[in-house]
Amino acid sequence: MKLKILAILLLFASCTPTIKNFDKYQKQFISKSDFMPDEKTLENKLLKVAIFDFEESEIEVAKQSNLGKSVATSMESILSKYKLAELVDRKATEKLQKEVQLSEMNKTGSYKGPKVADYAVSGSIANANFSNKYVSGSTYINPKTGDVISIPPKFVYNAQVVGNIKIYELPSLAVIDTIELDGKSVRTENVQQDGGFSLGGIQVGGTQEGGLQRDDGLVREAGADAVDEAESAIRNAFAKRGFILEKRTFDGKAIFKVNLGSEDGVKHGDKFELIGQYEVENSISGKSEVERRVIGTGIISDKIDPKNCWIILDDKKQEGVLRIGDMVKMKYSKSAMKSFAKMAKNMTK
Repeated sequence: MKLKILAILLLFASCTPTIKNFDKYQKQFISKSDFMPDEKTLENKLLKVAIFDFEESEIEVAKQSNLGKSVATSMESILSKYKLAELVDRKATEKLQKEVQLSEMNKTGSYKGPKVADYAVSGSIANANFSNKYVSGSTYINPKTGDVISIPPKFVYNAQVVGNIKIYELPSLAVIDTIELDGKSVRTENVQQDGGFSLGGIQVGGTQEGGLQRDDGLVREAGADAVDEAESAIRNAFAKRGFILEKRTFDGKAIFKVNLGSEDGVKHGDKFELIGQYEVENSISGKSEVERRVIGTGIISDKIDPKNCWIILDDKKQEGVLRIGDMVKMKYSKSAMKSFAKMAKNMTK
């Protein structure tokens, strides 16, 4: 089974497109967007994000395991790992945290303090539970070898965490995204025996120690799993944005340069949406408005340097509408490779 999983992972890796004969591609004229990004936007500076401990909602299991803090730490790890944000020291955000809490209670408000962050992240634990289950031992005979196999009794421990993440834009304190959390963690432990002896799968004499009634570490693992399951949604909420800089062609193929590079966390095979801005007339007021449209999709090629990368579009027809200054917004989905790796890990438990 492990070999099959490895083969599938290798298959996914081999499907990622590369640019061959890169030096033969020639620069082409391409029109400019009517809404070009300014120099500050082109710098691609990291967003400043404040993450607060999640509310534990008087849930005893959550409070015992300090779950609100551990879930917040797990989210900080994702933003740091993928270079999506500059995390703000929590000591500098006490006033902001209070105003976020008031805004949540009153369903309105705005932040009027010093600007310490571009976004604030809060959340709550809706449910956290821990349970144990006793599984009796058993004995069977291996039909191939005739050996007697004894499986000792064990306890199966389960923890589950459910909640949500809320992302606030500052200073408006408008909720721009809500992400659901749902995670679990399982482990097993052989039943400890004091005295007596084992006859096959049956214990004769002695006393069995009871299973755990509390496992704070397992609850925190379930919280980390909940954040891990929501990873793609979190990354999309803070996804990097770059802009089309150049077009080159060779042998009927086109590639485009974008001001996103390895310093921005961009990797070969990452996917994105192309977003164009257009001036349209409001059919009711007759006034001009700026409309954003998804005009294409594509993938990051193997040509990546610290500041820039080259992209390949999914559909050749999209090349004709692309302009210098059009936005490239990274788009993430749950990794199939990561899911297979997780499945393989669970099989060994």
